[in-house]
Amino acid sequence: VDLSARRVVGVEALVRWQHPRRGLLLPGAFVPLAEETGAVHALGRAVLAEACAQVARWGAAGGGRPVPQLNVNVSSRQLEHDDFAGEVAAVLAATGLPAARLTLELTEGTLMRRTEDALARLRALKALGVRLAVDDFGTGYSSLAYLHRFPVDELK
Repeated sequence: VDLSARRVVGVEALVRWQHPRRGLLLPGAFVPLAEETGAVHALGRAVLAEACAQVARWGAAGGGRPVPQLNVNVSSRQLEHDDFAGEVAAVLAATGLPAARLTLELTEGTLMRRTEDALARLRALKALGVRLAVDDFGTGYSSLAYLHRFPVDELK
């Protein structure tokens, strides 16, 4: 929030599940199972689409104010999908959210898995104009020198 301008400048999409019996569940309660079963790809795509659509709606209703920056977490399984960049492009086209307003957050571990494949997919995402961030940097074993190989815009 930019307090002097009294406006939201950025948001992060955080998935939650309203379970019918257990109430509101945080990601740790269901995302690992979604990753194991392969459902995380569909879950991530749905979160990306809904978050982009919501921020685009805010931008349209903003009376000329800039669209807030949107950050969305990406799992390693999503990034491993062959046409992930194409899926992101399709969501941006369908929602009208400018690519430069989307930051995809990846963990260090995601970057370290199948490095050459990850690098190619990150380059494809950067070609769309989206921003890339390394989330939870410092919790893994990579160094800044190693991360320099990747086309990331920020470390969190």
